[in-house]
Amino acid sequence: MRQFSRGLVLLAVVAVLTFGVACGRSASSEAPANYQVTLAVEPSPATVGPATVTVTIRDQDNAPVTGATVEVEGNMSHAGMKPVIADAHHQGDGRYVTEGFEFTMGGDWILTAHVTLADGTSFEHSEDLPGVHGDDEHNGDNGDHDNHEDAGH
Repeated sequence: MRQFSRGLVLLAVVAVLTFGVACGRSASSEAPANYQVTLAVEPSPATVGPATVTVTIRDQDNAPVTGATVEVEGNMSHAGMKPVIADAHHQGDGRYVTEGFEFTMGGDWILTAHVTLADGTSFEHSEDLPGVHGDDEHNGDNGDHDNHEDAGH
């Protein structure tokens, strides 16, 4: 019985290690150390509706990266929402700009740039974008859209 228990424990350890390694693999990974990737959103602060996301990619010499294919994916920080996906097109100086990106709801978002370089190297870069303003938040925290000139009188 004791040998059976050791065998079962060993099998469990091997299964956990194998599962962990398999789950840790993905088709792309975080940007390599020799590349700098930044994301910028306009309007700023971000609001529900159309937005422009600019992905800037530079190499280790701070030279702009050209010839890449870039896709931007936006996900809410909570489950259940369909992602927003838009292609970003090179505009010069290592800047790739989206067309047709739209924040569909106020709240916290995660933006991910999926990048494939001209040599076929693929990676992704993610940044949190907290507090995208919803329609009812544009003119004050309480949703009151009236003129506030006389507030406090």
